[in-house]
Amino acid sequence: MARDSLDRQRIYLFQRAKDDCQNISSKNDVLVLTGPKRGLMICDSIIFEVDLKVKDVNGRKVKDERVSKGLMEINGIKRLSYPPKYQVQTEKLVSMHSTLDLNYTFVRNAVEGTVEARILEGPVDFHGKIVARTSSFPCDIVLHDSELAGMLTAGEGGILQTARRVVSVSIDETLLLTVAAATSGVGTVEFTPKRGNYDEEKITCGNYKMLVKVTWSIVCW
Repeated sequence: MARDSLDRQRIYLFQRAKDDCQNISSKNDVLVLTGPKRGLMICDSIIFEVDLKVKDVNGRKVKDERVSKGLMEINGIKRLSYPPKYQVQTEKLVSMHSTLDLNYTFVRNAVEGTVEARILEGPVDFHGKIVARTSSFPCDIVLHDSELAGMLTAGEGGILQTARRVVSVSIDETLLLTVAAATSGVGTVEFTPKRGNYDEEKITCGNYKMLVKVTWSIVCW
């Protein structure tokens, strides 16, 4: 979880119950984030708190179930010196029985986009990926991946309840949202960030017709 300069309240980035664990099968697997519920704002610092446990290994009970625990601080002074183009930076936490890498980047003139996908036509069960990226950011932001997080079933009104919905985007960039159904095609829509209001675009992805909505709000000034 994280605590930022706005209110120092807990903002969960990854939170799973004991009976809803993520399976880790290799050293290359990454944690599938379930947050944050809002964009993180940095003025002085952001504190990341890590407390990760394992349930079992190869069907055997683990003697020490806690694999990583500790704190990492991202100093806000760094934002004065980060390069004009986005650059992914990494902090390491060495503790217990593991080394954890935290990858992050600063976003200038950021607004917050909350993403909603609604199925208009097609199966109520969604298998595939929903991915966000911007015109300059070098990495995909995975909002949902069925292979890692399981199938999504549309709820009331056909809305897909993804665990992760919020992205931070520079007002000077373009937000691209890609929906890739596992067996029936890929579609991408573009949005121009705003300091308020919302945008909607229809997308066809194989057997699915969806309405993708992004609600914009200010995260920093």
